[in-house]
Amino acid sequence: MRAGFILCLLMISVLGTAQEYIELHVDNDLYFKTDWYYSSGIYISTGKQRAKVSKKQFIHWTLGQEIYNPTMRYSKDESTFDYPFGGWLFLERKLQTYIDSVSVIEWSVKLGVTGKASFAPYIQNLYHRKVLGLPELSWEKAMPQSTHLNINFHYRKRFNITNKISLLTSGFSNLGTQRTGLGIRVGALIGTSKVISFIGNPLEARGKAYAFYLGTRQEYRLHDYMVSGSLFNDDELFVMNSILYKNSFELGCVFHTEQWKITSLFNTISRDVEKQNNKRHQYLSFAITRYF
Repeated sequence: MRAGFILCLLMISVLGTAQEYIELHVDNDLYFKTDWYYSSGIYISTGKQRAKVSKKQFIHWTLGQEIYNPTMRYSKDESTFDYPFGGWLFLERKLQTYIDSVSVIEWSVKLGVTGKASFAPYIQNLYHRKVLGLPELSWEKAMPQSTHLNINFHYRKRFNITNKISLLTSGFSNLGTQRTGLGIRVGALIGTSKVISFIGNPLEARGKAYAFYLGTRQEYRLHDYMVSGSLFNDDELFVMNSILYKNSFELGCVFHTEQWKITSLFNTISRDVEKQNNKRHQYLSFAITRYF
């Protein structure tokens, strides 16, 4: 549990310095009356532009928590599970360097913990019990406590087709003990917003503008600890074989001003494992940003 407290304290110390924004980003599937697989994601981000550098650069920090559970989330019988229980708490530092006005390269480091130190069982059951009035989830044979390090890379580019229609593209890769993979993201942006990516640098979005987004994410995930456990040991009590190829389709909208940005994105994602009872999983992303 100590590792989780340290990550939270580090984020609090970052927020205590001069930052240019703070963003709360929440993913949840309860809007569609489901509560399984990638069930919840909560992310708090902040950042600022770097001074006295030759190219335009931004540094961002994110404290994030993700929660995963099977369809039969109250059961203690693992034979009924179509997905493992798992929690992931991490702190991410991201550096973005702008090549020009329509392209950016970025890399980030994520340090985090799974298991009880992620606070996922406590947070999820507290929310279920106090807010939803539902029984507590069993968290039977959940992914164990472990420390993880991921390194992530992104290249993003915007292609302007007309004054209000653009194509947003992104190539990405992840290398680490929690997740390893690579993929692409492509989408059409319709509106007055001039962002390079729909979900990216919040500081791109200052000024009054709006946009609608339709896109897809295609990924080849070589390793996913949240499903198939560690590459280096077999301490996990319950694991499943991961489907390597993933895809998602996205539909969203964004509105921003000089002081605020509101983003909403509908996601429908393919299976992570063959045993999942549902072929696709839907969740909604919602983010609110306050600029300083």
